[in-house]
Amino acid sequence: MRCFSMIQVRDLANDLHNAAERIVHCGEKKIQHEVLQSLPEAMRQAHLTQRVHIHDLEFFDDTYNCLGTTVEKLIGQGAFSFRKALRALVREITWVENCQSGGLSLINFDIDMAAYVTDCDELSDMVEDLKEFFLDLNMYTRKGCEKPYVTLNLGLGTSENARLITMATLQAFRSGNQGRPFIFPNIVFKVKEGINHSLHDVNYDLYQQALQTTALCMIPTYFNCDSTANRTAEAEKIGIMGCRSRVVADRFGKDTSISRGNIACTTINLPQLALESDGDSKAFYQKLDDMMTLSRDLLLLRYERLIAHGNVSFLFTKNLYVGAETQDVRETLKHGTLAVGFIGLWDALGILYHTDWPTADAMMPYQEKALDVVRHMRQMTDWFIEQTGLNFSLLASSAEGVTGNFAAFDQDHLGKGKVVSEKGYYTNSFHVPVDTKATVFQKTKLEGPFHALCNGGSITYVELGEMPDGNAEAVQDIIDCALRQDCNYIGVNFPLDYCMDCGCRGRLGDTCPQCGSTKIKRMRRVSGYLSDEDHLTTGKHHEMSQRKANLF
Repeated sequence: MRCFSMIQVRDLANDLHNAAERIVHCGEKKIQHEVLQSLPEAMRQAHLTQRVHIHDLEFFDDTYNCLGTTVEKLIGQGAFSFRKALRALVREITWVENCQSGGLSLINFDIDMAAYVTDCDELSDMVEDLKEFFLDLNMYTRKGCEKPYVTLNLGLGTSENARLITMATLQAFRSGNQGRPFIFPNIVFKVKEGINHSLHDVNYDLYQQALQTTALCMIPTYFNCDSTANRTAEAEKIGIMGCRSRVVADRFGKDTSISRGNIACTTINLPQLALESDGDSKAFYQKLDDMMTLSRDLLLLRYERLIAHGNVSFLFTKNLYVGAETQDVRETLKHGTLAVGFIGLWDALGILYHTDWPTADAMMPYQEKALDVVRHMRQMTDWFIEQTGLNFSLLASSAEGVTGNFAAFDQDHLGKGKVVSEKGYYTNSFHVPVDTKATVFQKTKLEGPFHALCNGGSITYVELGEMPDGNAEAVQDIIDCALRQDCNYIGVNFPLDYCMDCGCRGRLGDTCPQCGSTKIKRMRRVSGYLSDEDHLTTGKHHEMSQRKANLF
């Protein structure tokens, strides 16, 4: 098979259309075809008919998805200076990211990096070193055409050096590259009562710095260590990987996100099941059961193939995974998770009950029905755990490319005349539809109860109409509101335009108001990470055009 055409349609915002990307894309398509041909007919047809999406299909037989780790695991305990430790870290991140299909998360970046700070290190120098580190992480070092998906969790370190790391990291991200915002890494501030959330907490000042950074950069996002789902785990041992992946419970060991990750995931197309059910909720639940069971079987098949044929021996070289000291793939990967995901919950409810969602008030009477669907999926994944003895979980999928692909397929085959598919995308996971009129309180109240059910990961976003630079208090009000509603993980979105000549940021027109330049870039959050607007997938372009701001 030969491939010469320039690729225009994106499945991913985080890639560069270069020679490497064209070759990689052609290779991926060939391998995806071969993998599909090797699957049982029911699984192959479910993927081809967009009922269930198999994520990272080209890696099906090769490697797992993501990893949570520590700095020490990656670079060891050598006598590194702070600068050299960052340089070593870049090399190891690049190595690991090219051995797996998804992201890498440092669960306690501040606490880990504190070990490499000396009395000679000045905050200003550390900020510059971290800016260089961020520049390296924004190079297309993954496959030669993607930036590495890296997440830094921080906020809990209370030692002088750990606090210094958090200060420097936030300052470096705020300042950007000559005023231009960084896209990676994703930074997650871990909020914990008694550590940083309340006025008299030792790291409350760092929480304030984080809020100021979010008001300018959309990053950091916030991980709620005190939520119903998280409060029984040790805060320093858990964190978020990538855009929302959560790995905590382990049937074979201690609850931790460190040295573990998600092996693989699927995403179920809830709106398609609703369209086929034609208003019959009993039929919908039967179809849902079928797709949940098929997802289980898909994930088990991939798990066994990875054990038999996977290329994961790199985990053994530095004991990067729990169980890696055994040098046995099964004894290692059993500590990972297998995630069944879903999108389009409220789209599906609208189809089943012949309604739409112009306002949050219209959604409130149906919240319990929506929760029933997600409770049912969670009960099934818990049952899968008992059946198989493995770590299954329920994921509120981000579905960056799938959101548009699902809707386009359904519009062609099932949804003619259906507004839900005609709009060009389905709403992520359990999120309030982006075009629904909702206040911050209403959105967090509607979404909050779903977080505890989605133990494989979830996020709540609040959408603002303008960049709140200089208004960290407003960002704090949003985060605290979401924390009170028991959200696990929270982000604040807003239009982030910037001038490539002078670095002016905000909602800009075609011309920079500060220097008159027409070189304007528009950055948006897609599915957990930032991207230039012109890199968005087709579905995300449709979604972006319909987003409404959540008002106070």
